[in-house]
Amino acid sequence: MVLAGPLRAMSYTVVHRTPLDTTSCEASGLVRVPFEQGLFKTTAATATLQSAVIEAPFEFDDLVGSWNAKVPPLAGLKMQARVRIGSDWSGWFDLAAAGKDGLESVEKQEDDFGLVDVDTLRLKKKANAFRYRFQISAPSRPVTLRLAAVTVSNDTAPELKPFQAGPWVAELKVRPRSQTVEQEKVRHDICSPTSLAMDLEFWGMRLPTMEVAERVRDHKSGIFGDWPLNIAVAGELGLEAYAARLDGLEDLQDEIAQGRPVVASITFNEGELKGSPIKKTKGHLLLVVGFDFKGDVITLDPAAPPDSVRRIYDRKDFFKAWLVNKRGLAYLISPLKGRKLTVGVPVTDLMLKARQRKKVELNDGEHLSQLLYGEPVTVVAVKGGWVQVQADEQPDFYQEKRWEGYPGWVDADALRFAPPPKPNVVVRMRQALVQRGEELRLLSVGTRLTRIEQKKDVSIVRLLDGATAEIATDALYIPPEHVTDESRAMIIRTAELFLGTSYYWGGRAGVQPDLSIGVDCSGLVSLAYRVHGIDIPRDSHEQKLKAKPVENKDMRMGDLIFLTEPGDPKRITHVMIYTGGDSVIESRKSSLRVMRSSFKERFGKPLTEIKSGDEVTDLSYPRPKKRLIYFGTYF
Repeated sequence: MVLAGPLRAMSYTVVHRTPLDTTSCEASGLVRVPFEQGLFKTTAATATLQSAVIEAPFEFDDLVGSWNAKVPPLAGLKMQARVRIGSDWSGWFDLAAAGKDGLESVEKQEDDFGLVDVDTLRLKKKANAFRYRFQISAPSRPVTLRLAAVTVSNDTAPELKPFQAGPWVAELKVRPRSQTVEQEKVRHDICSPTSLAMDLEFWGMRLPTMEVAERVRDHKSGIFGDWPLNIAVAGELGLEAYAARLDGLEDLQDEIAQGRPVVASITFNEGELKGSPIKKTKGHLLLVVGFDFKGDVITLDPAAPPDSVRRIYDRKDFFKAWLVNKRGLAYLISPLKGRKLTVGVPVTDLMLKARQRKKVELNDGEHLSQLLYGEPVTVVAVKGGWVQVQADEQPDFYQEKRWEGYPGWVDADALRFAPPPKPNVVVRMRQALVQRGEELRLLSVGTRLTRIEQKKDVSIVRLLDGATAEIATDALYIPPEHVTDESRAMIIRTAELFLGTSYYWGGRAGVQPDLSIGVDCSGLVSLAYRVHGIDIPRDSHEQKLKAKPVENKDMRMGDLIFLTEPGDPKRITHVMIYTGGDSVIESRKSSLRVMRSSFKERFGKPLTEIKSGDEVTDLSYPRPKKRLIYFGTYF
């Protein structure tokens, strides 16, 4: 992974889906439910959920809200939002609602702050913060709120970047549908439910287009394209869905690369979208299903006849119609499986089973690894309050002979829905203090952050919830773009932070329950390389698989030494970091601590007399054991 500077953004989307996302919310008449079920359910006839103040990373002038909920008959739910312009707060604007008659937009509202235009709060001046609120009525059966989302934006559209090929050069297999074959009285108005129906079918929910249209129909205005209402229907069907404004075609490409089609909203004048089945539109929705080798956008456009729904639009044309004219509005819909969540606590444990440990044991075989603040994970399954994940930045080699994230279970309380900001610095101290207002927290070495301002002694970083915090500037490191002697020296300095600490099976963090607790052998290597900006596999065997072989005479500081399991010459079970001369740093299980040692002390002869692949006698055991030794490098 290469660390990069933060990108200029026009949009900011907040999704609350995990317990950690909503810890600062004010709730009345609600009780938390297991993560598998959502966020809250009502315990009273009336209930309210109100978010804390959410600071936007830039000023914005429009806002769109959406939700996923189970709203039984006779119950009701209304989403509201308020904004802060300067230091003044607006009143609460109604955004959309679900009631006894179905989903509906709200009455037009306007004041000195802004106006609600169908599905969008448009502001008269730019705001810097917002809050959302749900007012819920549940007279008989409980309402369950699963997800809440708000997306804000301004008119600072980025420039179109040159296309780079990647895993998004693909086309997802979605069955096309045309709105032109539906009833005459509505066929010109149902681009949104037709696109949504194609998306739903991709996820295994094949519903007639007109059934979807009736479900999303705004019972107040009769229209079918109200964004929050389309999202609410996808949520009712059990999918994770929200409206977002994306920051560029690169964000759209990422969705395709992760196997998710995207409903996109576009606006264009005559001649501005070549190949479109309609000449111009003030608002139209279609489904993006891929990109071709030139970067042009492959879509299923429901306005086309049945035999030509698949349309490829020029990249520049689509960029203007979608990102410039509609600020990148998209429906992001999928099951929770395959979604990426982000670690939102300083460190959390990756476990073999979905269980809470009663105490920390230094040699707990079910303790697989640890994840740091800001690390992304991919959801595999959910069980109650636990999430089975793949740790994206800790590669593992699967039996199917592919590299994917390290597997295990994580407590859902440690996760956020928000994607991590693009990092440009990394914590280089074993523990670094971060301060946000009166709140203090310790972050581990290897934690990646986005620095937005640097002063002499203090740097300002942006946290996952959008807020900013202070951290000592000398606690941060900017990995160089290319390997230097300083890179190798930094790897050694990072490993030295753990000297004298206890060997800890699965340990991979500088923040532990006790300062005497350290890391395991491969965890030490993982952290040391992470500070340099490189993600290497989690376990020593896979670290050896991915490393390049190197001979003893070519070994340099920061290169690695691998040892096989005694009695099993095919399985690597230990790794050490070469520090130059005849020395290494290792977290040695047989000695139960992180320590310096030498080839002479370890094997009875110096490095110059040992070749990669040799059998050596490991003298660190009470009874010396035979092992094979290998040398590798990531440089």
